[in-house]
Order: sequence, then C-alpha cells, then structure tokens
Amino acid sequence: MNSRSTILVAKAIILFACITFVFDNVAFSQDKDWRLIGPDVLKAEKPVVDADADAEALLWEVRIDDSSADGFTMKNYVRVKIFTERGRERYSKFDIPFFRGLKIKDLAARVIKPDGTIVEIGKNDIFEREIVRASGIKVKAKSFAVPNIEPGVIVEYRYKESYADGGASGLKLEFQKDIPVRDLSYYYKPFLGEPRYKVFNTNDVKFIKDKGGYYLASRTNVPAFKQEPFMPPDDMVRPWVRLGSARISISGMVAKMQLATFLSGQAKGLKKIAAEILGSAATEEEKLAKIYEYCQGQISNTSFDTTLTDEMREKLPEVNDLKDVIKRKSGSAMHIDMLFAALAMAAGMDARIAYLGDRSKMFTSSGNIDQEFLHPGAIGVKVAGKWKFYNPGSKFVPIGRLVWYEEDGAAEVIGEKQFEWSTTPYSDHTFTNTARTAKLVLTEDGTLEGDITVELNGQLAISYRNNNYDESPAKLEENLKDDIKRKASNAEVSAISIENLLDITKPVVHRYHIKIPNYAQKTGKRMFFQPGFFEYGTQPAFTSAQRQYDIFFRHPWSEKDRIEIKFPSNYMIDNGETPAPIFDRSRIVVDEISIRLDAARSTIFYDRDFYFGGQGKVLFGASVYNAFKGLWDGIHKIDTQQLSIKQK
Repeated sequence: MNSRSTILVAKAIILFACITFVFDNVAFSQDKDWRLIGPDVLKAEKPVVDADADAEALLWEVRIDDSSADGFTMKNYVRVKIFTERGRERYSKFDIPFFRGLKIKDLAARVIKPDGTIVEIGKNDIFEREIVRASGIKVKAKSFAVPNIEPGVIVEYRYKESYADGGASGLKLEFQKDIPVRDLSYYYKPFLGEPRYKVFNTNDVKFIKDKGGYYLASRTNVPAFKQEPFMPPDDMVRPWVRLGSARISISGMVAKMQLATFLSGQAKGLKKIAAEILGSAATEEEKLAKIYEYCQGQISNTSFDTTLTDEMREKLPEVNDLKDVIKRKSGSAMHIDMLFAALAMAAGMDARIAYLGDRSKMFTSSGNIDQEFLHPGAIGVKVAGKWKFYNPGSKFVPIGRLVWYEEDGAAEVIGEKQFEWSTTPYSDHTFTNTARTAKLVLTEDGTLEGDITVELNGQLAISYRNNNYDESPAKLEENLKDDIKRKASNAEVSAISIENLLDITKPVVHRYHIKIPNYAQKTGKRMFFQPGFFEYGTQPAFTSAQRQYDIFFRHPWSEKDRIEIKFPSNYMIDNGETPAPIFDRSRIVVDEISIRLDAARSTIFYDRDFYFGGQGKVLFGASVYNAFKGLWDGIHKIDTQQLSIKQK
C-alpha cells in the first residue's frame, strides 16, 4: 500500500543491507577507475584487523550522491585479500544475493596476484544459484567464480547503482560487514544542507564535511560481524545508520490521514456492491469473511502474477478509483487491501489502514517506535470493540492472520482525524504445525526405504508459498531433494510430489519415496539405527560454549511425527526404551516420544510430539544461554537416540 517511490526506497534498503546485486550492463575490463595497489599490500602475508582471519577487506567504500532531484546513485568499491587455505575455499566464488526489480550497472571484478599479475573476471564466470543465508532464509544469488585463487591474492570489484525515483531517505548503511574491514567509508552528498541520519548499535559513527559537497562517515579496523544461530535481526545488533531526508514532502501523518480520507470517500460509492457481496451474512465476522474471500479470491492479484514482468506491471492502467479494480477484476496487493477496507466501511464497519512493525528487522512496541520502522501492512477493523487485522492483498495469508514478522508488534491504526495504537496478535504453536508421517522398511543390509508425507501448516505454509509460488515444478522438486540430501547425503529420493501450493485452505504437502543405504550400522548380529527418522542427520541447535547475542525464534511451532518401521522378521528388539519427555518448568518447550513394538509384525511405531513457544515466548536473554543450550542438547539427544535389534 506504499507509493511507488516508497516501495523503491524500501527495496533499496533491503538491497543495500544484503549487499544485493542484479546484473545489468556488466562490464569486465581493466581501466583507469581501478585504484593503484602498493607493493606492501600485494606482499602482505598477515591480516591486520583479526590475526586469525582467513580474508580481510582492505577497502570498502560507498559513494552516495543524492544531490539530484531526479534520484540518487551509489558507487561501491570493495577490495578483499585472501590469507589462508580456508579463505581460498570460502572465496573461490563470491555470492551476491539479489531481489527482483533492482539492477546494478557497470559491475567489474578482477584478481591481483602477489607478483602484480592481473586476471580479469569474465562473463562466463558468472552464474546464478540459490543459497541459504545464516538466518536460514533461501535467496537467489549471482555468483562469480575466482580463477586460480590462492592465499595472497586480492579480489576487488566495483559497481554503480542508480535510482530514478525517490531519494536516499531511509537508506541503510552497514558499519560492520561479515568480513573484517580495514577501512570502511561512506561518502554522502545530501539533497540539501547537511546530512540527516540516525545511528543504531554504535556510538563511533559521525558524518563530517569532506570535499565536493560530500560528507564522510568511516570506521577503521572493523572486526567481522559474526552470526549466531537463532539471533535477533541484524538491525537489532549490527552497527548501522539510516539516512534521513531534506527533500520537501508532506509529513507522514498528514499523508496517512489523507489516504484514510480517500478510503472514506471511496466507501460511499461502494455500498451497493458491498451489499451484493455480503448477501445473507449477518454478523460482523461473517461480513468480513465474505469481503475477504471476494478481495482475495475474486480479484486477480497482479503483485503475485507470474506472467507479468516488472516492465509489464509498470504499464498496467492506473487505478484512480477502486471501482476500477472491481471492473477489471484485478489489482495490486495495495489496491486489494484498500478495496477490502473500503468495502468494510461501506458495510458500516470501522476499517482503517494499519501501519505495522516488522520483527524480521526490528522489534517494536505500540506507542514507542520510530515511524520509519512502520509500514502499511494490513487493514484494521474494529470488531466487538477490538482491532482485528486483515491482509487479503498478501495472496497466501488466510483471513485473520498476518505473516510472522508482522505478528506481536506495534500497529498504528490511522483514521481521517485521529489514530490509535494497538498490538497485532500472536499465533500459538498449534497454528504452525508440521505433520510428518513415514512408512518404512529396514532390510538386513541396513538400508531404509519407504514413503514419506510432510504437511506444512500456518506460518511455515505461508512462508513456503511466498518463497516458491513463482518456481517451476521441476525447481520445487530439486529444492526439496536438496533439503533432504543436506541431512542424508546418500539418500535416493524419487516420486516427489508437491500439493496445494496455491490453495491456502489446505496444508502444503510434500510426498516422496526415499531409500537410504547404510541407515543402520551392523555390528555382529546387531543393527543400530535411529527410529526418529525425521531428525536423522540434524545437528545440535547450539554448539558454541558462549553466547554474545540474545536467542530469538521467529514464531512458535509444533511438530507431530508418526513413523512406522518394519524390520527383518529374524530380528528382535535388543534395546529401545522410550526416553523420558523433555520440557522446561514453564512448558515453553515440550518434546515427548513414544516407542511401541508389534513383535508379531516385526514393526516399531515411533510417535513424537514437540512444540516450542508456549506462552508466546520466543525471545530469551543471552544470560540464560547455558541453561537454554542444555535444554536443546537434551532434545537433540532423545530425538536422535539409537535403537538396536539383534538376530534371534
């Protein structure tokens, strides 16, 4: 529901925060824009910032020119030196995550050897792949392979990014990278006057006047930002700066109220249409369900239309009246949300645009939040005196739900003349459930084979659909196979099917046949194997002895495993007691396992019921890490316990 300029700036923030690139007009050539490298740098054998570092960024410079009324540009220059064999392996290719709709121009890259020899990176060394970020999120990335990389070489690259719409306001500048940096600099030329900005998670960053109208903020000898599993969002812990704006614009609150006035005016012309949609619906809940189904089910969502390119979306007819959306039976996610609000208002309900926080970036609380951390995320409707939130413009979000990062956060509900603060609801662990069933046969040579069904519900289903709705069936199957083989590299996976990808009334279902040679280890007359098949190949959640950051999980969830394993009839159970359940005193987490034997059928029935996030608890201080780690180590131990059978 943002204006186009706001959307572009928001995407620019995401793009820059992730160092994202989409390649366009790629140029690979040696030219005068490459900077000289001194012989001392070429011959250096040890890092400066961190003595144990495998690689180090000698230079990381960004120049942001926001002085034009037509947009702004960013020029980036990065120089990395490799010091160790581990560094050679890690940086044999550079992964560059990207999001759709943004392009980088004039990208150039090269390798400089210790003797000064230069090797240009060619177009054929660029390829696209999917990577898994430290947060566990899958993203696409352009990558370039570094030829003949070895300890001592320098890899450097540069690129230019231009934004024709909107200024640099809201742009995020990271002041700590994932690699140690000797010199980290941001040059910023604001639109007018001195730069406006806000600093987060550090006290040693300040813009000072430099040459040519630029202001410089820099840090030297910056250690690498080290990710920890299940940590709060980067914006909560990593040093960064958000740029402000000196451009003339309508204040945020005035603009929000003007939008509310627009919706009120639109509602007056939709009363007849609203009455037709409502039919015999009597209660407010029934009316909202009818309107939600109409907006999400009957209006084609162009924001999720895989047949449209970004260029085609730009050429779609403008929407000046919500009746246009109804007439065309199509509209963007923003227009669908607005239509829902106007129809609810036309039906006599108090409906308003709700500006929400984003827990994937920053934790928020009502009434105590920077407006820059709010985005138009849903429609608030007052039902029985309380605000409820609806987001039909998000194609895969069921009625009355929000995506995980908009739950349990601040909500600013804007009316024509006033606003109210509220808090979005939080889904419990029963909503986000994974139901997994396996019917397996263990043979005498230790091979495990059988059929698997996995059902994703709640936030897991929403995330899966949002991440994969535009993927081909072949790519979906490939991704699923890769996920399986990450835990069991020798697994043979076949007969894959993925069901209900676009049907939000049903769980997303994965079915496949699996065969894992040597699943059981044979020792003499005994075989040892893990009955908890779905936890096979998993690693402990927390391995470090110490913890710097708090522990954060995105949302509560639950898992229900039902496993049947038939073993050879000439074997009998040797050792396989049901482990005691694991839970904490407050029952924030519970893990219960049941193992039953049908001796006549030589079959083991293994049931596991797990949930996490009881009482809505998903954030824990680093001070409780030792106890928390012990609890999760206990869970991993019983989930991966071995069972033995022996020949009769």
